[in-house]
Amino acid sequence: MSKIAICIGVNTVKNFTPLQGATKGAIKFSEWAKSQDYEIKLFLDDDKFVVKANDIFDFIQECLNSMRYSQMLIYFSGHGILRGPKQELWLLSNAGTNPNEFINVNESKDNASTCPIPYVLFISDACRSLPTNLNQTNGASSIFPIMESIDDNVIDIFYATRPGAVAYEVAGNNLKDAYGIFTETLVEYLNGSYTETIINNDSNEEAEVKWFLNKYYDPKELSKNFHYKNLRKPDHKWIISANEVSIKLKEIVENKSFLVSNGQSPQLNISQHRQEYPLSTFTDEQGKNLVLKSQIKVEIQPNPVFRLDETIIPIEIVTHYKYKFNFGLGRLWSRTKKSDKNTEILANKLFETDIRLFNKFEDLEETGIQIIGQRIIDFIVPKGVEFIMSPSMVEIKTDNPKPYGLLVLKDGRSIPIGIIKGYVAQLIFKEGHLFTINYTPAKSNEYTHYSYLSNKEMINKKRNFVASAANNGLSYNSVFDDVNFERLRQGYPDAGSFLRIGKNLDPSLGLYAAYAFKEFENQNKIKSVYNYMQHDNPAVIYDVAMLSGKLTKNKKTASFCPLMTSGWSYKRLYKDIINSRIAEAANFLEPGLWTTFNRKGTKILIPEIHQNKI
Repeated sequence: MSKIAICIGVNTVKNFTPLQGATKGAIKFSEWAKSQDYEIKLFLDDDKFVVKANDIFDFIQECLNSMRYSQMLIYFSGHGILRGPKQELWLLSNAGTNPNEFINVNESKDNASTCPIPYVLFISDACRSLPTNLNQTNGASSIFPIMESIDDNVIDIFYATRPGAVAYEVAGNNLKDAYGIFTETLVEYLNGSYTETIINNDSNEEAEVKWFLNKYYDPKELSKNFHYKNLRKPDHKWIISANEVSIKLKEIVENKSFLVSNGQSPQLNISQHRQEYPLSTFTDEQGKNLVLKSQIKVEIQPNPVFRLDETIIPIEIVTHYKYKFNFGLGRLWSRTKKSDKNTEILANKLFETDIRLFNKFEDLEETGIQIIGQRIIDFIVPKGVEFIMSPSMVEIKTDNPKPYGLLVLKDGRSIPIGIIKGYVAQLIFKEGHLFTINYTPAKSNEYTHYSYLSNKEMINKKRNFVASAANNGLSYNSVFDDVNFERLRQGYPDAGSFLRIGKNLDPSLGLYAAYAFKEFENQNKIKSVYNYMQHDNPAVIYDVAMLSGKLTKNKKTASFCPLMTSGWSYKRLYKDIINSRIAEAANFLEPGLWTTFNRKGTKILIPEIHQNKI
């Protein structure tokens, strides 16, 4: 079967700062792809051509219907913004005036998981900063259709920068030579410049063996006798797949961008690969030449990418926007390398019991809600639900309340709440925005409350982990990978496995675990979380039911919509179930970690909830 690379480059978006290197980046990437025998399709805004979402969607649908491709690469270079975790948007030519010309990256990725192509890779060389106009991004489109593929495929995504940060262009002698740091480095990488990341997977009767090119051949011996050694089989190849890209790309981009304010740190989300999906393939002869080429000494300047007279151009959202982005408390540590001692100190800070965050709440007797950092203006529930309310607390008096409500704050903003009988939802706000939600057993839930008190230190460690992930755009596994010492990771293989333990004491841990597993598309583990929570609680949190594929009209959930903004990207999982008025209110979401409706959205929801139409 064939491979195809769809390369999108957009320099100019109305009302946004023009870029110089976006189309060049797309062309450069397409040239690499062509050298690796990919078919190429370019969407560029050169010569005043308008790049439209429908054109990209239609072309991708044609590719899917043809059933010709085993791999598809979607490359984008241009303006990008971030509404919230997993809410990246790409801006096409008319996005400045038409919200349907934003591309919802995560929804496209999720829809791609239903397509018949075994491997799809998204590459995003774009900013991930907050928009300045809070409502300018409603109506974003998917460039993949929803299909009914029966086979599981693999979807990976490379982001040029971390959540909340910018991606940079660098100009050489003039603006016409501008290039994106990430694309330049990625193409260099995929062309085989780093032999320590090029592998050959071999096997014999005893075991599978992975050879690394830089270790397989001795350059001195190779220079004496080019054929002193070969791969074991004539048809064997040297390859670079997404897993090999993760070995070093992030480090190289960080090093190249060290003169840029705050630098640039890519995020590579790579799923579990059950088989090889090579991005680059080299014959044994090409591999040998790469080894010899790597030995050519190049004089490295102290500042390898930038000269002091070069211009650093941030890929800006608008000219006056300042690149200060913080979902919460600020990062707890830098991604630069530190001594082991300093690393352990910082990790202890991450996992220590934070009395300020979690111990300010008093234990409530009954099911309810507590908040810190905001004032409750109103609490909207279906008729017949009785409750007591103060500016910082709601206590539910009805024995079997509907498992949802709407917390109204100042300025008419509102937040959906999942009500779980026997638990108190505890909301912490920072700088006016919801930062984290935890659930603590009420005193009336005697056995669970006692068990919670006995395990409070363990639960608070996990809550602190989530707080740190919130400061990293809720990239759970990236934070987990940074904590690389056994005493704190406790032998758990990934963030989801770490978080899920204790979800019967704090159901929010199941929520966070489900999203952590979703990062790797580990559907079986998400379903496992759902099954346990269904057994433990009278109502499972909406997001967990949605991510597990168990959302139905007949089974009640805690909340009437996704609690986390990232949940709205999985449209195919809720579109046939969610109330149409809720879907309408979703056009008035504010950027952030947690679903927050503005005044217009709140006005739509209040009568629906009062009349129990949800």
